[in-house]
Parts: sequence; C-alpha cells; structure tokens
Amino acid sequence: MSKIRSLGEIERKEQRRKRISGIFIISLLLLSTLGFALSMVSFGGQNIVDETQGFSNNGQYWIYTVGTQKYYFTYHIEELDLSPYNISKNLADFGGQQIYVDSQIDGGLQEIYNSLGSYVGKINEACYGECSRDLPEKDCSEPMIVIRNSSTPRIREEDSCVFIEGDMKTLDAFLYKLLGITA
Repeated sequence: MSKIRSLGEIERKEQRRKRISGIFIISLLLLSTLGFALSMVSFGGQNIVDETQGFSNNGQYWIYTVGTQKYYFTYHIEELDLSPYNISKNLADFGGQQIYVDSQIDGGLQEIYNSLGSYVGKINEACYGECSRDLPEKDCSEPMIVIRNSSTPRIREEDSCVFIEGDMKTLDAFLYKLLGITA
C-alpha cells in the first residue's frame, strides 16, 4: 500500500518534478545550440573562397557573386575550357521570356534554373519534339534549351533553340558564356 501524502508533500513533489523537467529542457536547448555552432565552425573550414574572381564554394556548388546577384555552377570556370564554344545568344535573348528546358542530364534543369531563374520570366520542363513523358512538346519556335548526354561536347544554336551536347561541364560552359563570365 502506498503512503497517504499530505497536500503540501504532493505540491513539493510536483514543483520538484517541474524544476527538473525545466532544467533538462533548457540544458537540451543550450547544448543543441552549442553543438550546431561548433559543427558550423568545423564545416566552415571546408568552404573554398576565391575572392579575386568572386567565387566561393558551399560544398555543392560554385557560387559566383556580383553585387547581390548569385549564380550557381557545378564547376569552377577554371575547370572548363570555354574556347571551343561560340554562341551568339546572350542573357538579353532570354530575359523576361518563358524558357523551356529538355534535359537528359541529371541536374541540368536545376542548373539552368539556378543561374537564369532571376532573369527569365519562367522556366518549364518540356520535350523537344515528341516524347512519352507527360510534358508539353515544343519545337524551336519558342526559346528552348535542349541538353543531351554525349561523349563529344558541343553547343549549337538553331532558331530559338540552344542544343547542348555533352555533360554538366558543357552546360556550365554554356552558362558562363551566356552570362559573360570569363576567367
């Protein structure tokens, strides 16, 4: 049998339980904040900053900063050879327009969106010509970027289309040229 407790004993026990719970929660909050701060300091050492050219690396993307505008690339400009690619289009050709992207490269659509998203009206995924995916089928009568995997990298233009054949390096080279960023 349990002992009969007075009202004062029950209140003291309840207050003690509340104090212990409060101290535990506050300790947990302080320790988690401290842990987060320490983890950011240790991961901060992995960031690569190339202040001379405006590039920094967040561990996933190279970020090129001009004023308050940021452009995200998978590859640093010095990792690419831009010389074989000649394009006549510039950012003004896509400015404020809806652009369609058909990409066979993983991350291709995201790379276009990261770099051009603030300049164009809208970026939508579409199919160049006929396809079995549930996407609109487009041709070169509207601005479109077609990205295809290829072992032979090249960039060509046809009407309102830009065809990028290669890999993510070829796509980044196109974006650097389009944005006018040079090494």
